[in-house]
Amino acid sequence: MRLKTVRALTAALAVLVAAPTIPATASEKDTGRIEYTLGDTAFKVPGFLNADRTAEAEIELTGVVRHPRHFTGRRPVVMLAHGLWYSCAGETMGWPCPAGTAPTRSYLGYDYLAESLAEQGFVVVSVSVNGINAGELGQPADMARGALVNEHLEMLRDADAGRGPLARPLRVLRNRLDLTNVGLVGHSRGGRGVVWQAADIHAGDLPRGVRLRAVVPIAPADYYAPDAESPENLKYRITRIPFAVLAGDCDGGAAMNHRTFARNAAGHNLVPFHEVDLAGANHNFFNSEWAYDNDSGCAPEDTWTEREQQDVTVRYISSFLRLHMLGDTSAEQLVVNGFPGVEVTTHRPIG
Repeated sequence: MRLKTVRALTAALAVLVAAPTIPATASEKDTGRIEYTLGDTAFKVPGFLNADRTAEAEIELTGVVRHPRHFTGRRPVVMLAHGLWYSCAGETMGWPCPAGTAPTRSYLGYDYLAESLAEQGFVVVSVSVNGINAGELGQPADMARGALVNEHLEMLRDADAGRGPLARPLRVLRNRLDLTNVGLVGHSRGGRGVVWQAADIHAGDLPRGVRLRAVVPIAPADYYAPDAESPENLKYRITRIPFAVLAGDCDGGAAMNHRTFARNAAGHNLVPFHEVDLAGANHNFFNSEWAYDNDSGCAPEDTWTEREQQDVTVRYISSFLRLHMLGDTSAEQLVVNGFPGVEVTTHRPIG
């Protein structure tokens, strides 16, 4: 662990993250929040089974939207997906939760990021993934995660046109969404899921009219492939969409997982991508609903606080999305070179 770097960052954070990379206008800072649900059993993915592998898993269609209150034209859309955590209160698994037991709300754990992005003009949707977490694991779960986020995107597309089950709850967003300008952000197993969803080989699964412009897997869970030439790699290979894979140096064994995704894309990428090392970040502090479990693999003096980690996360991801979704070239230097406590390795396009 780079102790001096961590201490220097701690002293400098107030200066570094006091404002977004590009200041938002006064009107953009006035944001709205909408929660919606169609129920805990509203969705199924063909071929994705429950944990007992006895039937197709029942999955919720639940999310929370952060949006600017004052719109200028259509706004880009960012989808957030959480990772594997307990699906029900009391640190228990199963879905739907038993009567009298509340579902966990992991999808609320990225509100610090969603609010900041909404202040900068993005519409941000964080989706609940409890039903998938309670089902089978491995590649079937990645397939289901991609299908779930695509289902939310399809409902957003319909709501934008005044149709479908979200037309009424999201009526403020009608004719305001630019679904040709979508970013994906996922954490842990959710990070692996958004890589699956954005992989070249799965481009045809996107809803009609949706185009992905940027992908950010945060501390993604590793995937298994026997060797570099195995066909499994194609299911996680992104070559045409800019992506930045973030990982914390205090994230135990997961700290190196981003190397797998980088190796898989390197030498094939037609656009740049970035490996981003966060000096004092652990795994759980990325999600405020999980932060009670400090899983840092570093000594306390080498670990960022929850607030420090989230501030750094906001700064880098905001800059990355501004560059690739808003065309804000002033963010490029930070995206490519990082800042104190954040080390970036940039892979330039081939050719």
